[in-house]
Amino acid sequence: MANLLDQIGMGDAVLTGKKAWTYAEEILLQVSRTFALNINVLKGKLHKSILLAYLYLRIADTVEDDPDMKASEKEVILGLFAKIFKSPELREDDIEAFEKSLPDAWRKSEHPYMNLCLHTHVVVPLLKELPEIYAAPVRDVTVEMCGGMAKFALRQEAALSSGWFTLESVSDLDEYCYYVAGIVGKLLTHLFAADTCLIGGKLKAEMQKLDVSFGLALQVANIVKDCVEDSTRRVCFIPEEICRRHGFEHSYDMFKAADVLAAMSAEERSDYDKRRAAVMEELVMKTWKHLDDAIAYTKLIPAVKRRTRLFCLWPLFMAAENMKIIGNGSSIFASEKKVKITRDTVKRIITQTMLHFYSDSWIDKSYSVLRP
Repeated sequence: MANLLDQIGMGDAVLTGKKAWTYAEEILLQVSRTFALNINVLKGKLHKSILLAYLYLRIADTVEDDPDMKASEKEVILGLFAKIFKSPELREDDIEAFEKSLPDAWRKSEHPYMNLCLHTHVVVPLLKELPEIYAAPVRDVTVEMCGGMAKFALRQEAALSSGWFTLESVSDLDEYCYYVAGIVGKLLTHLFAADTCLIGGKLKAEMQKLDVSFGLALQVANIVKDCVEDSTRRVCFIPEEICRRHGFEHSYDMFKAADVLAAMSAEERSDYDKRRAAVMEELVMKTWKHLDDAIAYTKLIPAVKRRTRLFCLWPLFMAAENMKIIGNGSSIFASEKKVKITRDTVKRIITQTMLHFYSDSWIDKSYSVLRP
């Protein structure tokens, strides 16, 4: 079936109204497979606000992730993007300045991430259609994330000039995860409260004690799953202080080349594998602790808010299932394939949560089966 993305070029479409929303919904499916599922279970203003927030953060993330751009350039471009959201007017000249700052190579690319960035002028004005109680948190989180991403882009470039990008401490990991995911948890609490009178001041305050951890749970789970893949880019988010506790001078010492591993004696290899698993187990347990908070956060959402609970339950149970099969972490290095849950598991999570979303006791019981 032909869609709107097939009909427009890179950055040359002036779409407004219903067509602009259609573009936003179609590009979401191109830039996110898993999170699109969660977003599309929502309806109304909550759906629209989280959809737009995701797209804006994806734009910022695309700039931050570009392998060919200098960190100083990223800092400038992210600053231009943040400037758009510092005013409720979302001025056209600020949007134009951001789009003009993007690399020329992106204009020739067919990648959906670049397509989205070059259609900032389509997706950003949509935010003005939402009530301020929804729009303001989206603007705030976009500005804050851009600042955090620029900071870590500069740090990563400085580190990579000497070999690898690494994080020294658990607090450094928490700060990184806060900027890329924890602040999303903060955003969700504001939007969930905006969407229902059932979340009053007292309940919202309780949720705010846990919302950052909701974002961190999903981010640290991804770091665990993706650590081997990240190492191919000479990037390691596993804190150095954890690695030193288990006999590694640096975190990247856990990713030795195949020929080096082959040259080890059986005893050396066994010891090496045990130490790697011990490092990963610490990170897995950190993930579980954040997941504990995230499950508690979800149970604070009024049970009648079916779609909102499902939006939270799906990624949390998927992350928990992933942590279960990863176990003590040794499986991360046991296969060339990334350790991840099957489609059947995803379908089971969706089916069961749709039946039992309202039951805190069912949520606790199902989670405890997975939790070590």
